[in-house]
Amino acid sequence: MKNKKYVYFLFAMACSLTPLLSGCNNDDDKITVESKTIEGLLYYYTNESAKQIRVIDLNVNSPFRRSYTLSDDYTLENVAQDRDYLVIKVYRPATTSAIAAAKGKLIKSKVLENNWLLVGNTPFVGLTDITEESWSETSNYSNNATGLIFHKIEVINGEEVYAIESVAYPGRYFSHQGHPIQGANLLFLESYPELKDAPKFRLYKPKANFLEGATDVPVDAGFAG
Repeated sequence: MKNKKYVYFLFAMACSLTPLLSGCNNDDDKITVESKTIEGLLYYYTNESAKQIRVIDLNVNSPFRRSYTLSDDYTLENVAQDRDYLVIKVYRPATTSAIAAAKGKLIKSKVLENNWLLVGNTPFVGLTDITEESWSETSNYSNNATGLIFHKIEVINGEEVYAIESVAYPGRYFSHQGHPIQGANLLFLESYPELKDAPKFRLYKPKANFLEGATDVPVDAGFAG
């Protein structure tokens, strides 16, 4: 009996020290995986007291910032379910790419196939566009144009907050402003001398699950950590 108790004690210790062991702390494993995933609505408040927001929309040739007014009857969860393509997902690039070496990530609408975001320089540096390349091709896109660095700044009300910087153009971040000539609602990157000054975007993670659109993406590329 003493030997059995000793074995049980060792097993309990192993589970507490090694959550990844099969059969130990499955709930903790799930939390660990989810915390490494950047997936959901990227948004910011234009008027927090009036619950007015803008959400990044990648379902167009020129990505833009879509406006919403939230209420008790219309929440971020409703936005995600009404327009599932607004749910973005961040991916690791191929390990051999220059983007990976720069600690950059790739981003697309989760449910759409191969609409990867890129940053251009024609006719203005900082304009955004969409490429329909595969995951592998996007990982090696010319001039690191598809590479983005997600700087986690803080957590507000359980939502992670990021400043998002271009790998191709260091010091340029997703802005809360559209381009004054090309379009007031465009998703545009502006220069900021310090990370602390860059615009911030919140990440709302929907409770509903959304199917992956690009089937060629490796499973482990779906984790942003």
